[in-house]
Amino acid sequence: MDDFTQQIELLGNCGKLVLKDNVLAILSNVELSTVSSAIYNGGFKKAKAILNVQATEEYSDRQLHADPQKFILESAKKLGLHDNFVGMVTAAAVDKFALASKKDGELAVSVVATAVDPKGETCSHAETAGEPIEVEEIIGTINIMVMIDGNPTESCLVSTIITATEAKSAAMWELGIRSRYSGDLATGTITDAVIVAKTGRGAPIVYGGPASKLGQLVGYCTRKAVKETLMKANKYCNKKC
Repeated sequence: MDDFTQQIELLGNCGKLVLKDNVLAILSNVELSTVSSAIYNGGFKKAKAILNVQATEEYSDRQLHADPQKFILESAKKLGLHDNFVGMVTAAAVDKFALASKKDGELAVSVVATAVDPKGETCSHAETAGEPIEVEEIIGTINIMVMIDGNPTESCLVSTIITATEAKSAAMWELGIRSRYSGDLATGTITDAVIVAKTGRGAPIVYGGPASKLGQLVGYCTRKAVKETLMKANKYCNKKC
């Protein structure tokens, strides 16, 4: 099961990032504690892997909405996984991912983000939180995996989700992405998802806000990864080329 398209060792004791067909995954060396908005095993869970699964052409939006967990389980088998993982689903091309990592002493953070669809488009359903939106939800656009080689408490893990979300919004503002519904600067898209995972190594960490040591790593890596994956969209890539 090691015939991956890509394989990258992550900082610290975090395992490796692998890509195979429509599955982008972090395979851990140790059991992880996770908190997430993932559709498969979301909430607080223990896991050995975290997955971001790209919707394939043969699956319609209607099929995915009817049973997204079945699709994720079928895709996970490509990595030899049958359980003990957390999984998201996305319309974005997982091979257009971006990875950002940073270390401070013994604490290491890696963030993986996807946001660009196979045709090179991105953020077609960008929105600004709090505005009126009348649209049926579609599968996710900006999906984020945060991997922490450290030991944040459960409440700290929740705090890092807030920090990562703020950093995602900052990356979108930096690129001038606006809501399709109001024209305001966008804070995300209508179906973004995030998974935060920790190895549990080291002393407990209680603060994950933007000014904390952990929060600064999460914020930096998330903003960098989200911006870099967004920059792979045609409208940005064509300008660079």
